[in-house]
Amino acid sequence: MPVALSVHDTAAMGRDADAGDRHHSRRAFLRRAGIGAAGAAVGAGAVGAGVAYDERVQDERYGFTPLPERREPGFDHVVVLMFENRSFDHVFGRLYTDDELGDGQSFEGLQHGTHANTAPDGTIVPAHVYQGSTDSVMSQPDPDPGEFYPHVNTQWYGTVDPEGNADPTRNGYAAPYNVPSDTSAPTMSGFVHDYVVNYRIERGREPTVQEYSRVMGGFSPEMLPVFSTLAKSFAVYDHWHCAVPSQTFCNRSFFHASTSHGYVTNGLQDGPGKWLDASDVPTLFNRLEEAGKSWRVYFDADQVVSLTGFLHAPSIERYWKSNFRSMEQFHADAAAGTLPDYAFVEPRMVFDHNDMHPPVSRPGAGADQAAYESATSDVRAAEVLLAEVYGAVRGGRSTTGSNAVNTALVVTFDEHGGIYDHVPPPGAVPPSGSAQPGEMDFTFDRLGGRVPTFVVSAYTEPGTIINEPMHHAAIVRTLTQQHGLEPLTHRDADARGIQDVLNRTVPRQPQLWPDVAKPYVPRNPEHRRSAPNERDRRRPLSAPGKGLLGLLLAKYEPDAPVPETFGDAYDVLTRHGMGLFGDRD
Repeated sequence: MPVALSVHDTAAMGRDADAGDRHHSRRAFLRRAGIGAAGAAVGAGAVGAGVAYDERVQDERYGFTPLPERREPGFDHVVVLMFENRSFDHVFGRLYTDDELGDGQSFEGLQHGTHANTAPDGTIVPAHVYQGSTDSVMSQPDPDPGEFYPHVNTQWYGTVDPEGNADPTRNGYAAPYNVPSDTSAPTMSGFVHDYVVNYRIERGREPTVQEYSRVMGGFSPEMLPVFSTLAKSFAVYDHWHCAVPSQTFCNRSFFHASTSHGYVTNGLQDGPGKWLDASDVPTLFNRLEEAGKSWRVYFDADQVVSLTGFLHAPSIERYWKSNFRSMEQFHADAAAGTLPDYAFVEPRMVFDHNDMHPPVSRPGAGADQAAYESATSDVRAAEVLLAEVYGAVRGGRSTTGSNAVNTALVVTFDEHGGIYDHVPPPGAVPPSGSAQPGEMDFTFDRLGGRVPTFVVSAYTEPGTIINEPMHHAAIVRTLTQQHGLEPLTHRDADARGIQDVLNRTVPRQPQLWPDVAKPYVPRNPEHRRSAPNERDRRRPLSAPGKGLLGLLLAKYEPDAPVPETFGDAYDVLTRHGMGLFGDRD
């Protein structure tokens, strides 16, 4: 059974019970550490050194040699793994049934009420679990929904204003960019309407009912066993929103800088180079560096370059060689107990992408051709990456450095990606503290959509559900609080940290954490970064890959066209990307 966060006045009882239990048998320990045991709530996790212990006594207590406990519940190391473009309802909307909830618990999923949108033709499309062949289901929604500001406004409010915005291929996007006069009460009613608009852009024709219904689809827990097992075995947030009602660059920028420099698109209007020309604002990385705290960004070596590095280039380019490392180094650091105070893990976004971004497709060469060339997308590839990162954190056994007990793993998504979610986003504190219009006149006083987010910590009870409103600034807030650093903007100064996951006084040793198995993923023709054959050269890039390569070209060959295909990506990375970032120690 899941456990609700207990009230603070139980903490003393929990400490007394734990103290008396330390001399009991292995059975007593397993009873306390097992699934469903209640944990007392604690305050913010202060940093503390490991507690010295007698291995003989500890072995007798546990039945195995445990890792040292911290002086207080908390974490010394934070690892964040950020995936791409999925909404909460899409991934976790069916995570819990009412029968699985404990006393006093609630879960804001799809288990109650009617959740549907109406299509432009009047068809009512309910939220549903995908059906069909496994390979087809695991690549949904196909094609990729609209994800930047005007599209999200239609999704939130069901409005298209002016009418010409319904055909952006011909007319572009015009003010007020589908924003209604009153933005205080999003209806979450326009996802199907916007998907029809975006389908016309991607496929060049009207979608069928079956095709436009895909944006209302989602996964059952059994379909995503790694995500659902970990979310239910630790702490899931059911009201965690991304920072901006728009796309990738804006939300990833907010995640570490608490601002997107006033931008709400990856590259519209001024192109991707606008991010390279942005102000040299402080980021979380700069704050940590100035305070003498360690940090690293880990990315896939086959991708050659890091999106995080380019997105924040004005502030952190000088650290590209020293603080950016490959995923091979991540696994080595986790095994050696040398993970930094803060680690950010990027999925692979260009070749054989495992970032969970939906597929991007375009019509074939002939007007009557039914087939579409598509960037292969499979959510099982993201399951594999998650299982590997979780396994590396869980496998940390150092008694003097980073390990499973003193490391928190945060798993989240950059944005909702245009996929249905039923919870209206709340208001937000603008980075400047006051509403000032930026790109497309957005004033940054509204959050983006709900995204799947959970935290793995030894000091978290299985089945924890946290209902408090959260957003992407929580990580900056957590680390600035923990290390005594100044906030970056008003946005993170007003945020809550993730210390509310700490509801155990005795850590659950990693031997008692759940096992997860990596699923089988069919071979992707893009599986290695080698020169593509003529057929594969034409395959379109997904949006994150295209955006990343656009940044690379904006810096080193600004007059060149933004890459569109797999072949373009290979050529650009080979010509400009090699050797820009660090790889292995």
